[in-house]
Amino acid sequence: MTEKHWWTNYPWRMIQTNLREIDMAEIDAETYAQQLADYDATVVTLNAAGIIASYQTKLEFQTQSPYLTGSSLREILDACHKRGIRVIARTDFSKLREDVFARHPDWAYRDKDGNIVNYNGNIQTCPNGGYQQEKSLEILHEVLTTHPFDGVFCNMSGFLVVDYGGVYHGPCHCENCKRLFREQYGLEIPQKDDPRDPNYKKYAAFKAGCIKAYRERLVQTIRKISPELAINGLDYIRTESATEIGVPQWQYSASCNARKTAGPLRTRPADNASVDFMGFRYRDTSVSGPQLALRQWQNLANAGSVSLYIMGHLGNHKDKTALIASKPAFEFHKKHEEIYAGLTSAAKVLLVNKPILARSDPENYGWVRALTESHIPFDEVKLAELTPELLLRWNVIILGDMKKLTPAQVSMFDSYVEQGGTLLATGVLPELKCLGIQEVRNCWKDRMSSVFELEESEESVFPRSAAAHFIAPGAVLAEAAFREETETFLHLIPEHPFGPPERCYYTEVSDIPGVGVTQYGKGKGVCLPWLAGSFYFNEGFDNTLHLIQDVLHQICGLPELAPGLHPSVELVLCKKTDRFLVQLINGSGVFANSYFEPIPMQNVTLRFPGLAGKQAHTLNGGTVTVQDDGTALELTLNRLEAYEAIVIS
Repeated sequence: MTEKHWWTNYPWRMIQTNLREIDMAEIDAETYAQQLADYDATVVTLNAAGIIASYQTKLEFQTQSPYLTGSSLREILDACHKRGIRVIARTDFSKLREDVFARHPDWAYRDKDGNIVNYNGNIQTCPNGGYQQEKSLEILHEVLTTHPFDGVFCNMSGFLVVDYGGVYHGPCHCENCKRLFREQYGLEIPQKDDPRDPNYKKYAAFKAGCIKAYRERLVQTIRKISPELAINGLDYIRTESATEIGVPQWQYSASCNARKTAGPLRTRPADNASVDFMGFRYRDTSVSGPQLALRQWQNLANAGSVSLYIMGHLGNHKDKTALIASKPAFEFHKKHEEIYAGLTSAAKVLLVNKPILARSDPENYGWVRALTESHIPFDEVKLAELTPELLLRWNVIILGDMKKLTPAQVSMFDSYVEQGGTLLATGVLPELKCLGIQEVRNCWKDRMSSVFELEESEESVFPRSAAAHFIAPGAVLAEAAFREETETFLHLIPEHPFGPPERCYYTEVSDIPGVGVTQYGKGKGVCLPWLAGSFYFNEGFDNTLHLIQDVLHQICGLPELAPGLHPSVELVLCKKTDRFLVQLINGSGVFANSYFEPIPMQNVTLRFPGLAGKQAHTLNGGTVTVQDDGTALELTLNRLEAYEAIVIS
């Protein structure tokens, strides 16, 4: 039995008000709380402790705000609780004020030369220093025993190596870190974060161990105070969909974050904060309204929650762009919150997320695009979180360029296929028996003109690609020799001249395949020994998309739910007992790196095999007609604006 707490199936509509210290000077508790209630918020996160204490603290190592002349923190909490709004304490132990540092210099982060990081009078601390290890827990105990908070969010925890200006400072070389790393590994800390360093994996394991040990003590401290304090990362999961100047935008940021944090079972709240501001340097200036609205609809569809993050509070946040753009999703969720409580994913496809150090994963991002644009509902789960029992939820599992699997993971995936599942992998994983790879003969990373030829005899298997005849794989490509029973498709035309035009032709077609399909037990393994996702994400050609769609629909057997619908519309399928919820998010307003109002779609037709005999109705203004041929339910939605939800019951 799952233990029930206040956050269990709670209608999660979060506003994070990042209060500046000056905001406490004239804040009025009743006004602050009423503005949240008028916005339909059910949860608020506000600044409480750490860098600045927003209350009268008795601890000499915590800097108290000099602006505590408005309503007190306790009065703000009481006013929110009176209106049924839960309050999360935002804490930050990553920095110290200069006067505290002067008394405790051993608490600071140090670069390889022993220098501190001082940003606007805030000194970066180290997770292994006495402040984070001991004093942070004392601060938590004080603020949580003197104020009736409902939860805790610890901001910017971990080993920070970059400051607010984006300057990289490298791993911490404070005396505590150096001593502990020597004791555990007999090594010196690397000069920089470089995965190619043979000792870096040990340093990464060292950091993970330090954070895990501290996290366990933090959770123990909070749980002793009250089991009804929701802890971020444990009882609810907070992520951010944000922008930063100079960093490429990802239009499916909120969908991906929400999917991964909510999980297919949605057992705990997923709080994916749609960040109002353009980036750290422009905290008062909002991103485009349609971008914020799109994120909220993505949050709602994929996690059943909405979340907005602003600087200041609703009463003094001058740029109203985010407030206007996010309000419709908040209002819609409030009106239909009972429908969203207890929903689980009905997707039959799983995209496995591999552990990476980079900001993005082009291979998985390409598959996110291809699945979304093909209107195939799917889940995303981290590799480490998968179990043999959980895998049985899905009919198709996608491993995008998975570099390495443990023996237990190999056994888990092979067993899944053997029991009847379909596993689709890009790149090469010869350890998986279900993929039928006998030998990997070559791994190229520099191909320039190599392409796969699609023969006439293969056109029925690849109907969307038949007109193209040639499939471009990109620079990364492997030569995989498959077992005799594996059925192979496409043949590689090796490197050949691409200039001058007079010499642009090939003279050889090899027997190196581009797709291998292996029957394994009751299921099948499908291998693309090249990076289809990365090439599609980076280049965006329908040549790649059509090949991916042929593999998904023709080889993996996934049904087409909306073949006539524009690729910019995202389709999410959820269920609750005998009810299904189809959600459509109109992303047609995304153009290059700009976001505009979505273009209305007319007469959207959807077809759901296996749902014959069901009825349907809409929740957001459209009208739907139902046709039933005895094998599938066919729906026609008259008009799709920004978002629509269709209940099938």
